[in-house]
Amino acid sequence: MKCLICGSDSSSEVCNKCIRLEKIIYQKEWVSKEGGLIKKSEDFRVAISNLRISGRVSIADNPKGSNARLDNFSHYLMNVRECSQVTYGGKKTLMVTVENKGEGAYTRYCFLPGFDEGDQFVNAIFDAKTKAASLTERIRQSSGMASTPVEVTQTVASSDFRLNAAAQAAAASPRPAAPAAAQAPTPTPAAAPASSDTVALAGIATDISEFETKIKKLKVLRDNGILSEEEYEAEKKKLVSIF
Repeated sequence: MKCLICGSDSSSEVCNKCIRLEKIIYQKEWVSKEGGLIKKSEDFRVAISNLRISGRVSIADNPKGSNARLDNFSHYLMNVRECSQVTYGGKKTLMVTVENKGEGAYTRYCFLPGFDEGDQFVNAIFDAKTKAASLTERIRQSSGMASTPVEVTQTVASSDFRLNAAAQAAAASPRPAAPAAAQAPTPTPAAAPASSDTVALAGIATDISEFETKIKKLKVLRDNGILSEEEYEAEKKKLVSIF
């Protein structure tokens, strides 16, 4: 399998080298009761970064959610096709449709039962997709791949969710028409692209700076008695797991 971003060999859609550049934009953990007559409380989670969407949700190969299974998932963010409100388990539920049209093509339907932050979620996806398109293009250029612009498409019906200004503008804007064929310009020598290691180090430096800032804020809250020592350590572990 090839990484959908840089084209290198990978065991998943996004290789470990590209994941080094990942930055979490939104994440949520919650508990919801699943099952038939005897319902069982299950732990759910979802995370959106500038490259992937991942977590643990109910997954099915059909939009009705028949034979859905609770499982972990991780997909390239630009493969998120649509977010919509559907009826699942007799309740209104957020469904995320993920589609890959390339190698190993598939369509998966991810259900988030009991999830109550739909508006924040879909706006975070649009914001993250914008970042993912930019980062994907930079990674491909640094890997010597042909530069192919990554299209950021709106993935939600505005009637289902309250969109922020940027997402509303994208939903209202018509898709650009395909450009007319033009004579290829005379090629000029291109400057040597930055190495992927350089891109990675820049991303790591940014993450370290943000991590240190958040740790300092936690220390202030602890020193002022707002957080107990146990709460401080718990929040610190969460930050460590993210960065």
